[in-house]
This record gives sequence, structure tokens and C-alpha cells, in this order.
Amino acid sequence: MNVKLRKRHRYIWMVLGIALPLLCLEAIEAIPQNVIADIPRHSCTLDIGVCGIDDTDYPIVIEQVQNNNTLSVQVKAPLKSAFTLAYLSASQELDENATLLGAIHTMGKYSFDIEDQIGSYLLLVDKLNDKTLYHQLIKSSTK
Repeated sequence: MNVKLRKRHRYIWMVLGIALPLLCLEAIEAIPQNVIADIPRHSCTLDIGVCGIDDTDYPIVIEQVQNNNTLSVQVKAPLKSAFTLAYLSASQELDENATLLGAIHTMGKYSFDIEDQIGSYLLLVDKLNDKTLYHQLIKSSTK
């Protein structure tokens, strides 16, 4: 390697030594936010045509007993929320007309007394983060 190549090599490495960290910082800032990170793992996106709990591995089982107007919710897996409330609503989103059923604290079976609310949605809402974790259209089913 002659003198001219050594000088060129030195300048190239100095430029790379300054440019590479700056380019890395710029690339880190340009990473897009993960758009599906806020969607809970056990929910379906609002306004999708068919949304429900057809899968047997789903952590929530809903059963409505017609004869005594009881809604049973069985939570088979831990929810990723510290403060979850169950509501009945006419739409898939929580509004001021939604009826509070009760709190869901841990895994287990919960029973709620309801009026004739067939056609309503059961909503599980994380009140701390103000997010709807789960919604399901209530259909009548008997044992």
C-alpha cells in the first residue's frame, strides 16, 4: 500500500467512524411503531364481520341460561389487566348506556343476573388503561 492509498484509507475510516453511529441513531429513530402491539392477544378487532369465541382454546367461555336470565362467564386463562369490568352494551364499544355487570378479578366462573339482553354485547373493559379487551355478541343457549 502506498502513501496515497494510506491517506485515503485513513480518511475513509474517519468518515465511517463519524457517519456510522449517526446513521445508526437515525435508523433507530425511524423504526415504525408496532401497530398491533396495542391489540390484546385474546380479542378481535372492532368492526370485523365475524368476531367470536369459536375456538375451544379461547380463554373466555360465555353461556347464557335462558330460564333464569343468568349470564355465566368462565375465564380459563389470566387476563392481561389488573382491573377488568364486565359490561352489557348495545354496541361493540363502551358508552354511557352500557350496564355494569361486575368485576372480573381472577380466573374462574362468574355469574351475572341480566334482563332480557339478547342481541347485546358483553364487553370486558380494562378501566386502568381505558381499553376494551374483549367483546362478544350474546346469543341465547341452553344447557
